[in-house]
Amino acid sequence: MNTGFADEQSNKNIASCFPQMVDTHLKNWKNSQISTLLKKGKVISMRPMREHLQSTGKKAEFDGDVFFVELDNGLKAVFKNLPKDDLGDAHAEVAAYQASISLGFPNVPPTVMTDIKGMKGSLQLFVETRIEALNPGIYEHALNEVDEEDVANLHLFYFVFGQWDSGPHNILIVKDKEKTQLIAIDNSGVRNHQRVKYGELPFVRVCYSDKLKTNDWGKPFPFEQAKTIENPTTETLQKTFGDTLPASFYQSFKGYGLPFRYVIHQNSLWRQYHAGDGEFLMSFTHHLSDRTRKALEGLNLSMLKKIFTSAKNADFLTPAYLEAILERRDQVLRHFKEHRTYPSLL
Repeated sequence: MNTGFADEQSNKNIASCFPQMVDTHLKNWKNSQISTLLKKGKVISMRPMREHLQSTGKKAEFDGDVFFVELDNGLKAVFKNLPKDDLGDAHAEVAAYQASISLGFPNVPPTVMTDIKGMKGSLQLFVETRIEALNPGIYEHALNEVDEEDVANLHLFYFVFGQWDSGPHNILIVKDKEKTQLIAIDNSGVRNHQRVKYGELPFVRVCYSDKLKTNDWGKPFPFEQAKTIENPTTETLQKTFGDTLPASFYQSFKGYGLPFRYVIHQNSLWRQYHAGDGEFLMSFTHHLSDRTRKALEGLNLSMLKKIFTSAKNADFLTPAYLEAILERRDQVLRHFKEHRTYPSLL
């Protein structure tokens, strides 16, 4: 929902009005001063993001408590307010930005953790664009305009870091000196534990329950045991799982008009979102540049801990979670080693 784009000259003009402000053009997003300004800036105006988007003729298809914020240093930002006892989504947003800095891809706006008027959550640089990615055909057209390496890197980032909820609703499309750029926003899906094979849809852990009594700790994920419930409803799910799953699962269930494909493993329910959706674009590519390969090879446990620094006390950040990221990275490298399809790009 972070929509807009100010071109390079516009950013320079804005910066000249606020001496303490740096040029926020995407080429400068690695500049730590932007994050510092986001953290230290004082809020001078704040209104619901839905209201702001609708006032500019943009679509507002998202859930949550989200605000459009203007700071006294000239920055505009998106603030996502979250319950103080569950800040996982915010930590994931910050980690996605830090990962983009470490890898060199994709384009993720500077994002920090912050407190605003007693509320805690993530604050992300607002990016302005005139292009509405949610309009029919716009997203698909943009994918054909963006450099092949950039599209491939976006898919690889999504796969390795587990952003399973991808698509036009989580992308901004901007024109920068006639070059089309994709901006990855709403990366909260990164927080979810998941199991996946490269080239397939992931199974995302939905909930844990001791009542499932799977007794399969230490065993590999049983992809081959996946089951499907056609036309799922709360009632059909309750008939299938009964009280082995918590009431909160049934209360929050959304079918999305798709089959419910799932696996039960390690006392958890794992759902394959987007199963049956023929229009969903999987996080898969046949393209891997040398520089991207080297960036992925450089990922290690120490780097991941640094990327997830703000999330060090989050419940999702377990050794198994970090190991799964590296395992997905290994899948990618193994795939390209076996197929040897990546070009050499300087």
